[in-house]
Amino acid sequence: MLKRIVLEKIYLLLTIFAIGGYSAMCMLTTEHSSIYIAEDPIPLKVLIGMLFILTSCYIIANRNQFKFNKIGRILLFISIYMAITRVISLPPTAGFLSYIYQPMRDLLIVMLFIFSYTIYSKSEELYNFFTTGMLIAMMITAFYYYQNWTFANEIDEAHLGTSYYTLFILPTILFSPRKWIKYIAIAITGVVIISSFKRGGLIALVLGVIAYLFVKEVLFEHKVTKLILFVIIVITLFIVLIYIDNAMGNIISQRILNIQEDGGSGRDQVWATTWTMIRRSSPEHLIFGHGYNAVLNDSPLGLSAHNDFLEVLYNYGIVCFVPYIFLYLRLIQQIFAAIKLEDHRSFIMAFTCVVFILISMISHVIVYPWAALIALSWGFMSAPHSNNNIA
Repeated sequence: MLKRIVLEKIYLLLTIFAIGGYSAMCMLTTEHSSIYIAEDPIPLKVLIGMLFILTSCYIIANRNQFKFNKIGRILLFISIYMAITRVISLPPTAGFLSYIYQPMRDLLIVMLFIFSYTIYSKSEELYNFFTTGMLIAMMITAFYYYQNWTFANEIDEAHLGTSYYTLFILPTILFSPRKWIKYIAIAITGVVIISSFKRGGLIALVLGVIAYLFVKEVLFEHKVTKLILFVIIVITLFIVLIYIDNAMGNIISQRILNIQEDGGSGRDQVWATTWTMIRRSSPEHLIFGHGYNAVLNDSPLGLSAHNDFLEVLYNYGIVCFVPYIFLYLRLIQQIFAAIKLEDHRSFIMAFTCVVFILISMISHVIVYPWAALIALSWGFMSAPHSNNNIA
């Protein structure tokens, strides 16, 4: 029995390294998912294939530990629909491997969800090991983010969406029973987000942590002192950030103060253009969508929607948009159900939900590679607890 646990931990550790490598390679290759297999580097192909095989084998070996709940069924439908749409959109010159490799990128969302659900259901020891070990994946991601950040600064392009890879790994680490691991993970994520100059990411992180502490200290443990202490710490850090910003030439403050003037880096114009494209869609396209990456291809601005709600509706149609909306509703419902059951996961759910909603409104989650990373936390959130399924 002990030998089996050791071997299983080694297996999970290998998966952790694969997840770290996956996020790092996605980050270095492209910020977006709008490339075909011919343009993907071999290491990324290998890591996606490796991660798919590792999670598949683990799920099959422990198939009795998983039950398709409502969130699982929603993710399964969305992943399959997106994968099929991606395959249909492949160019005629695409080789046979494209029809195997490309769907894996979307199916990883539901695979990692089932994988983490299985771990939580099977063993608390393995669950604690994996969530703590995910700090390794975050450190790998942060290291390669630094490489990317260095290159971006050399070409005078400081703000990077690649910082979101670290942000979406964080919820999984918050499930770790070790507080010092959580503190390190939050600190790493904070440094990465601040250095990326992503206003939305910084707001999402701060509001996510506030939601975490509010549910934990006020609703769950009925304490207010720690929340007040956190607010004081945030104010202190804000003052320190202002000092650092002044030393850097007011780069951060200028980007935040310019939100109203630049429309969130022109997002108001992008959203209006995408909405016009949706309104002008034919009934068939409105129902079934225009196809993979269609907003970027069809928009006169040459940009994605910078909003997942608009992106999903235009690319995948009402058929996928309705389950997508239900995903949000189910995740929110989980929070209240967890609080009612006095489930310790409730505050992590609150953090994850706030980050997911905010980033989806101003950028993308479900249609980008980092969606698979946040799906890990959804699996841990959805698994049964004390013989009660909160999902």
